[in-house]
Amino acid sequence: MNKATKGALAAAAAGSLLLGGAGSLAYWTATGDVNGGSFASGTLSLTDGTCDPDWVYNTGAASEGDVVTLIVPGDELTKQCTMTLDATGDNLSATVDAPNTVTYTPVSGAPGLDLTVATTYQIGTGVPADPALGGAVTSADDGKTITVTYVVTVPYGTAENATTPVNVNNTQGITSTLDTLTVKLTQDDPNN
Repeated sequence: MNKATKGALAAAAAGSLLLGGAGSLAYWTATGDVNGGSFASGTLSLTDGTCDPDWVYNTGAASEGDVVTLIVPGDELTKQCTMTLDATGDNLSATVDAPNTVTYTPVSGAPGLDLTVATTYQIGTGVPADPALGGAVTSADDGKTITVTYVVTVPYGTAENATTPVNVNNTQGITSTLDTLTVKLTQDDPNN
């Protein structure tokens, strides 16, 4: 190999060492930032219910619409409670779940008390829904009222000496309290 070729190879090797070792290869770069913005979530809630102050006798009763003071077997009474729906969201769909019966707690000493407590509800001013079927709400229902209607039926009693006495003399002069009714909203999964 001649001296000129050896010199060129030595210079190339020295340049490589400089670039790979102590030196660095510089090239242009630039960055830019993008503000991704923000987005907000919707809402799904119900206010606690507000009920009519009094029970009244149900439609068709002899005292229809009158305030209930003291019930007797054979009576049917009703009361309405309302709650306000908060439902916002572009694609919100939720199911209303309300029981169609409610339990009650009588005072002790009246084991024969037998009441039937049925409930219906409606969203806004629509036709009352069947609680067993549930009902769907969307953001179009935001701000509407859900009305829950209770109907309590007090069946006529049996004889005192019946095998299972119902609404007999020990149910006189007692107070019964309906247990809490919970109306629930559950967001629907569009994939199911």
